[in-house]
Amino acid sequence: MLPRLNGMFAFALWDSSDGSLTLARDRFGKKPLSYALSGSQLALASDLVALEEVEGTQREVDPDALRLLFGLRWLPEPWSIAKGVRHLSPGHVARFDRQGFETRSFVQPETLPAYSVETTAADALCQRFDSAVAARMVADVPVGAYLSGGVDSAAVAAAMVRASDQVATFTVGFADVPAYYEERPQARAIADHLGTRHTEIEVSSADALAAIDDLFDGLDEPFADSSALPSFILAREARRHVTVALSGDGGDEVFGGYRLYQGELYAGAYQRLPAWLRRGVIEPAAGHLPDDKGGRLTEKARRLRRFVDHAGKEAVARRAGLARLLDENQLDALLVHSAGHAPSVESIFAAARPRDALDPITAMLIGDQRTVLPGDMLTKVDRTAMANSLEVRSPFLDPAVVDCANAMPGPFKLQRGRGKAIFQETFGDRLPADIFSRAKKGFELPIDRWLAGPLADLTRRAVDPVRLERQGLFRPDLPGQWWDDLSSGRRDTSWQLWTLVAFQAWWDRREARAS
Repeated sequence: MLPRLNGMFAFALWDSSDGSLTLARDRFGKKPLSYALSGSQLALASDLVALEEVEGTQREVDPDALRLLFGLRWLPEPWSIAKGVRHLSPGHVARFDRQGFETRSFVQPETLPAYSVETTAADALCQRFDSAVAARMVADVPVGAYLSGGVDSAAVAAAMVRASDQVATFTVGFADVPAYYEERPQARAIADHLGTRHTEIEVSSADALAAIDDLFDGLDEPFADSSALPSFILAREARRHVTVALSGDGGDEVFGGYRLYQGELYAGAYQRLPAWLRRGVIEPAAGHLPDDKGGRLTEKARRLRRFVDHAGKEAVARRAGLARLLDENQLDALLVHSAGHAPSVESIFAAARPRDALDPITAMLIGDQRTVLPGDMLTKVDRTAMANSLEVRSPFLDPAVVDCANAMPGPFKLQRGRGKAIFQETFGDRLPADIFSRAKKGFELPIDRWLAGPLADLTRRAVDPVRLERQGLFRPDLPGQWWDDLSSGRRDTSWQLWTLVAFQAWWDRREARAS
């Protein structure tokens, strides 16, 4: 049955006839399922807070999981921050009975011949995507769609319009932030083109900052992707109008949309440059480029710097390096407990990358579908949406759509200067032409400016050496250096600091529950 289920789910099924319990979680891990196995007893729940209530105890922080958190800013499946607790891996089923506990994957990807003609691939994608969208519009409650300025959410809205003449779309914009973070004009143009009932929500910086406590209240484990804040606000505001929202989540990991993927197309050429030029000229010069997102030029410089930092490595090390927050030496300097059984970031990405993929690009994308997608992106969407009683559905993660994409050769998806290249062939007659050449933006807020500005007190409390030593998990020197660098403008350490802030927020709520 499980391979035939299309959608998001996590469930436990008790069979009284043989005394067995079956656990299952959807293919991409959209919905959470945590468990703790202690001898002949199994405790399970949707989140860590509920699990600890079931067990009647509060578990210690797992030092290996803490190492992974500060290595990535999110916890890869199946790790949990609590010692002895694991998440059932996406696309897995588990059986618990008198003989013990065993898990296996139930995913059976559709066997498709590799597409050799782009128009054939586009036709197949279009049919499957329209069916996926239509299936996710079925509901007995109001349904709408997130709409940014990008092609993923626009494609979803365009498919919805083909199925209904009453489509509601929602965009959130933030006042008093640099233009780099603003997508409302582009989203409005798409809504006008499609004829949706568009709601544009403006949130002030003060309102966004005020939502931080509510965001952390909705997280059962520390999670440090700062885009969770705008995601939370968008879900909160959309919920005032609809109960279900369709989103473009998964489009980047399935079709190669992230800017960092472009580096894969240039890394080979970079490695063919003479070593003296790379190591003696380019890399030292790149080290002086700004590491800031404050404007278009500085953002390009930041991306060039990241490319040079990793382009000379082999493929898995490149991908892991771009995902990594702290390297092993920095983790040793930060954490009191040395490395135990935690896998390295490189080994996580290596294990997720299939050996039988069509080509290196497709292998990289499938690897991200198994790591970044469930651990970061879908965790963010589910937790922020459910904290606001909003259900978010993702047509791009319909198995038929994903299997179709994974059967396409890499160049159909990723080309120099163009991510998701197949989209223009597939959706070109539905969307404004300029959307396919528009520079991609992340769904972010200026956390660097906020941590050193209106959130400075919160940041100081997070790096307070007395507090860190009392917790017994962190050495205080490195966090203090992060704060000095950011507050002086010497270096952007906002990602490191936000990860510590997010952990401390989770810790405070954990301590409050225990008291």
